[in-house]
Amino acid sequence: MATASATAHPVPPLAGTLPPDCQRDLTTLRRSVRAALTDATPAPAVSPADFRNVLVTGATGFVGRFLVRDLLAHESGLTVHCVVRAESAERGFERLRANMEHAETWDDAFTSRIHVYAGDVSQARFGLSHADFDRLCREIDAVHHLAANPNLVASYRSLRQVNALGVREVLRLCLSVRLKHLFHVSTMGVFPEYVHSFAGEYRDCYIGDHAQPDLGRMKRVMPLGLLGYSWSKLVAEQAVLFAHQAGLPVAVFRFGQTTMASTGYAQSDTPPQLVFAAAVQVGMIPEGFTMRATDDPADTLTRICTDISMNVNRRFTVYSCCNNAPSYRAMQLVEFGLNYPEVPYTVFKRACQAHGDASPMARSWPLFDHFAPYWFRGSETVQTLPVSDRAIREDCPGDIDWPGPLTRYVRYNRWVRDREEEWPQAIPQLGVSLDSVLNQARRYARDNGVSFDTTYPEWMLEGLARLVEGFNAPEAGLLAKRIGHCVFDLCRILRNNAELAGERMRLPEIGRQPIERPVFIVGINRTGTTFLHRLLARDRRFWALRAYEYVEPVIPDGDYAKVVGTPRDPRRIKAADVFAAGRIVDTLAGLHHAGLDEPEEDIPILRLSLKTWVFATRYRLPEYERWLEETGTREAYHVHRRTMQHYNYQRRACHPGRQGQWIFKMPTHLMELGALLEAYPDALFIQTHRQPVEFMGSWCSLVERFRSEISEPLPRDQLGTEQLKAMSRMLGRAIQFRRSHPELEDRWHDVSFYDLVRDPIAVVVGIYRRFGWPMEAESIEAMKAWFWKQEEQRRLETRHRYDIADHGLTRDKVNAAFADYRKFVASRFGTAAVS
Repeated sequence: MATASATAHPVPPLAGTLPPDCQRDLTTLRRSVRAALTDATPAPAVSPADFRNVLVTGATGFVGRFLVRDLLAHESGLTVHCVVRAESAERGFERLRANMEHAETWDDAFTSRIHVYAGDVSQARFGLSHADFDRLCREIDAVHHLAANPNLVASYRSLRQVNALGVREVLRLCLSVRLKHLFHVSTMGVFPEYVHSFAGEYRDCYIGDHAQPDLGRMKRVMPLGLLGYSWSKLVAEQAVLFAHQAGLPVAVFRFGQTTMASTGYAQSDTPPQLVFAAAVQVGMIPEGFTMRATDDPADTLTRICTDISMNVNRRFTVYSCCNNAPSYRAMQLVEFGLNYPEVPYTVFKRACQAHGDASPMARSWPLFDHFAPYWFRGSETVQTLPVSDRAIREDCPGDIDWPGPLTRYVRYNRWVRDREEEWPQAIPQLGVSLDSVLNQARRYARDNGVSFDTTYPEWMLEGLARLVEGFNAPEAGLLAKRIGHCVFDLCRILRNNAELAGERMRLPEIGRQPIERPVFIVGINRTGTTFLHRLLARDRRFWALRAYEYVEPVIPDGDYAKVVGTPRDPRRIKAADVFAAGRIVDTLAGLHHAGLDEPEEDIPILRLSLKTWVFATRYRLPEYERWLEETGTREAYHVHRRTMQHYNYQRRACHPGRQGQWIFKMPTHLMELGALLEAYPDALFIQTHRQPVEFMGSWCSLVERFRSEISEPLPRDQLGTEQLKAMSRMLGRAIQFRRSHPELEDRWHDVSFYDLVRDPIAVVVGIYRRFGWPMEAESIEAMKAWFWKQEEQRRLETRHRYDIADHGLTRDKVNAAFADYRKFVASRFGTAAVS
C-alpha cells in the first residue's frame, strides 16, 4: 500500500463552535490547505516501509530529544532532518547535540544521519531559503511536528503564532510535490476532564476512541486569556484533521502529561515540579498533593509514536497516548521521607508569596488557583483512567512499557541527586522520621476503619522505632538517594498491615482458614533452596505464593475469585513497579532469578511484623540485631500465620472446594524454629546442605551486591567477617534445636545440594517417600519441563563468579566457624559431604 490508511476508524467532526479567535485561525489554516491542493496535485505518499528522510520540528525540546533518538535507533537507513532555531546550521546541530547529551540520548553514530537547518517553524518556509525548502519538499517522506510553546499560563493570542498557525508551513510542506505522512503531537489537555484529573464533576467522564473535546465544557472552564495552550493545540490538530480529510496521511498523537523520562531525566518547570520546589522552600505542602500517577514518561510516548509511525498497517488516526491504568493508589510525599506538614492551599500560597518572585510558583498562581480543587485531591485512588487506549494497543507493534509511579520517583530522585549542581531547584534533605511514619500509620488505620492500637501492637511499634533508629545510625550508611525508598518501604509495610486488618474485620471467616502441615524449606542461603522450592511448586498439591502476591496482600475490591492467579490481578502492576524501582532483576542477575510469577521467599510476610531477622540482612543494623537476640521474634510468626489465612482465603475463593498444602522457603527460619513451630505445630521441614566454603563466597557476594543499592560499601573483609558470624550463628542455632528435639526428626528431611544438582527428580522422589505423599506422573512431567527450561536459561546467562578470599575468608576460618554444623552434616551424609 502506498499510504497507511486510517479510514477503518473515522474521526467524528468537532461539535459546536470554537471561540472567534480560534475559528478565524482555523479558517485561515483550512484555506491554506485548499490553496496548496488547488495549485498542484501532489504525488502519492510513500509507504512507511520506505521512509528514508524524516523531518522533526521541536527536536531540541524535552520530548523531541527522545523522538530523534528513537527514530534513528529504529531504522538504520533513516536520516532525520531538524529545523532548529539558531544562528546557523552548525550552531543548531550543536544545540541539538547538547540537549540530547543532557538527556543521555545522544550517540556519536547519529552524527552523519542528522541534517540540521537553522530556521523557525512559525515563519514562512520555516525561515529557510527557497532552495532549502524546495529540497525538503522533494526529499522528505514524513514529518513529526512537535514544535510548540508549552507555556500553560498564557493567553491564546500569545501562543497562536507558534502553536496554532505554526502548523501552516508544516502542512504546506506535506502537501507539496508529493504527500508526506504527518505525525502531529497534540495533547490530552484538549479535554477538560483530563486536565481536571477526572475529579469532582468530571469523575464519570470517559474519553473514547477518536473522541473530540466538548467545546461547551472547554469554554466554561478553560478561558482563552488564561489557558490558551489547550486551545492553540486544538486549533492545530483540527487543521491537521482537515488536511487528512483532503487526502493527507495523518496521525495525531495526544500525549498525556509528561514531566520526566523513564530514566529519571526531568523538566524543572512543570506544575508538579514547581509545587515540589515551593514545598521545599517553605517547608510545607498543600493538602492533597500527591506523587501523581498520571505522569507518562516522555521516552515511552516517543517510542509509541515511533513504532506507530513506522507501521504500514495502522488503522487509527487519533491516539490517546497515556497510561490508562497507572496505579491503584496515590502516594504521599511523606511516604518518601519528605517530612513536611500538610496545610490548606491558601496557607501554602501565603507562605510561598512571602518569598515574592523568588518563589518557584510566582508566575503560576492563576493556573494553580484554577486547578487546585482538582489537582490537590488527596488519597483518592485511581485504578484506571477513563481513557480508551485501544488505538495505541492495536497500532503499536512494539511492547508498551509504562514504568510505575514508584519507579519513576526513584529514578527521578537518583537522577536529580546525581546532578545536584546543575539542578535549578532546591533539593530536599530526606529523613526517616518516626513521628512522620507513625502519622502515616494512623492515616492508614483511619482509611481502613480499624483501630490503630489493635493493628499496630506495642511490640510492633517498638520494632518500628528500633528500625528507624537503626536507619538513622551512622552504621547503616544509607545512601541519600535511597532514603526515600527506605521510608516508602516502611510505609508500605504499615499500610499492608492496616489493609489486612480491615479485610479481616470485613471477612471474619478469614480467621477460620486452616493452614495444615505446611512445608518449610529451610536450607542456608545458596544451597539450592530456591531451585527446590520452585521445582516442588510445579505439583498441584502445593500452594506457593508468587512474588507479585507478596507486594500487597490485599486487593482493593477483594474480588479474588475472578483475578487471583490471572493476568488481571492488579497486584502485578504494583509488583512490577516495586521490582523496577528496586532494580531487583538487574541486581540479582546471575545470582537469583527474580520473576513476578515465580514462587519466592516468604520474607515479605515476616517483614509485616517489623520484628524479624530479615531486616538485618538487607541493612546494617547492629543495635536492631542485638534487640532481636534479647527478645526473639515469636510475634513475627503469629503475624505470618494470620497473614497466610488471608492468602488461603484468596486461593480457596478461586479454587472452591480445594485446599492445597502450602510450601515456603526461607533460610532465616533457621533462626527461630521454636517460634515457627508455635505458630505451625504440624509443620514439615526440608533442609538443604552444602559445604560452607562454597556457600559463603556466593552469599557474601550476593549481600555485597544488593546492599550496594542502598548503603555505602563496607570493606570486603569486614563484610566477610560479619556474614560468617551471621551464617554460622544461624546454622548453629538450627542444629542445636534439632538435637534438642529428636521427637520432631520424623518431620525433617535432609537434602544434599550435590544430589539435588546431579539428579533433582530423584531427590524429589525421596522427599515424597519420606513424607508419604503420592507421586503423580503429571507432576513429574511438569517438574521435568520446568527443569529443562531452567537449564536452557542458565546456558544463556553469565554465571556468578565468587571466591571466599574476595571477602577476607579462608577455608580454615570458614570450616572452624561451621565446625559443629559440619559434624551434623557428616552424620547424615558421611564425611565426604563436608570435606
